[in-house]
Amino acid sequence: MVKRAGTRLLLVTGVMTWLVVTVTGGTPARAQNPPDTPDRGRPLQIDAVAHDRHGNPVTDLTPEDLEVWINGYRIPIETLVAFTPASRREGGRLTVLLLDDVTVDMAMVPRAKQVARRFVTRMLPGDRMAIVRLNGDSVEFTGDASRLLRRIDAHRPSTGVMPVDQLGAHLLGTVAVLARQLAEAPEQRKTIVAIGSGWLLDTPVPPAQIAREVRREWFDAVRALAVSSSTYYVIDPGGVGGSRSTGSAGFARETGGQAFTNTNDLNGAVDRILREADHYYVIGVFDPPVGRTSSVRELEIRVLRKGITVRARRSIAGGQPSARREVSRARCHVRGARCEVRGATCDGRRAFVLCHNPPPTACR
Repeated sequence: MVKRAGTRLLLVTGVMTWLVVTVTGGTPARAQNPPDTPDRGRPLQIDAVAHDRHGNPVTDLTPEDLEVWINGYRIPIETLVAFTPASRREGGRLTVLLLDDVTVDMAMVPRAKQVARRFVTRMLPGDRMAIVRLNGDSVEFTGDASRLLRRIDAHRPSTGVMPVDQLGAHLLGTVAVLARQLAEAPEQRKTIVAIGSGWLLDTPVPPAQIAREVRREWFDAVRALAVSSSTYYVIDPGGVGGSRSTGSAGFARETGGQAFTNTNDLNGAVDRILREADHYYVIGVFDPPVGRTSSVRELEIRVLRKGITVRARRSIAGGQPSARREVSRARCHVRGARCEVRGATCDGRRAFVLCHNPPPTACR
């Protein structure tokens, strides 16, 4: 259950533009094998989706078409299983709709409800869904479409206030709690879809001048999503020009999902998410003996077949949660961005950085 007193945005000033990121540069990483060890580690399962140039699902990949890299080491693929609607034997899709009732503009509430309704009307036999408000709700899964639609119709923005410096931590905490609850569910494909203000839902980081860090909450949410094999998506109902988020390198992409911002094709966004919940791969590898004591580890899935794009989460869980500073696996896609280096130098290798606007120092 997610509970919190009624809150609403007090004031939003500036643009949330700093993000904990990992920067890669210099020469490409060389293929490495993990250190020799008689212990092959526990089996790991990694969800991934594949599309062709036209956005259509690709369901015929083989292990030879992919490479799995964990913390800079290439890991052998043991199994690769493609899931499609035809292969579904029992159970269905498990979806949580997280409705932003804190920062979403009142004029956008009808459009947000429209998005939520489309998810419900596209449910298939065996699917289960829950409707949860960002401001706090109990999580109740059901396959009853009429019950879900009534809950959507009753959705209203909150009437309280929430300080802007608490928004990001609150969102990340809510996502972490939801992910832990999803971990107990029997369904293979688990999805959290946040509907509302993309600037918060996809970049839950306060402006630099507020000086409130959410590193710990960020890693906690990333780890919880990885452990539960859950994917996080964002849909901003504001349409073209309605969001400051680009949707290309935020929190959703970090988890293997996607943020649909600055688009008027809201129905297309819903259909894309549902299609990915129906067509995906589960990649099986053994946990390598690298970074096991970290909270999260870097994960990269490379595709070798031309014309195919594969998307998966960028982090997997380590052996146990860690309160110490870890490298975030989000990438900074802004060319020429100046950065403040934390704990490392910009020498062409991975570094701790915080990207600010305006940036404090040059990262060369």
